Amino acid sequence: MGVTQRPIVKRVAEVKIDLLAHYSSAAIRVLGTWEHRGNVELYFKHRYQGFNYPIGSLTEYYKFNTEDVKIVLHDLQQMQPKTLSLDEIDILEENTSLIQVAV
Repeated sequence: MGVTQRPIVKRVAEVKIDLLAHYSSAAIRVLGTWEHRGNVELYFKHRYQGFNYPIGSLTEYYKFNTEDVKIVLHDLQQMQPKTLSLDEIDILEENTSLIQVAV
């Protein structure tokens, strides 16, 4: 589980390198991607904290059995797309009316 701006193929290759430092082989299968949803990672880490499976200093790994994976995927697929509020849009557009000057 993680957030990245890199192409998924590149990130998967990096994950494989990380895992091969701890295991003799690694097979990686992407189960889902959610564009523009950085907030999913924080939700996931909180909700599935009990399944966290650190590998050495790597903390973004989780261990689920087959049935749990189905439940997790269903949960994530039910999340509605994030729509930006007007305030968020203003921030992204660097609306100068939001800048306050201290004297």
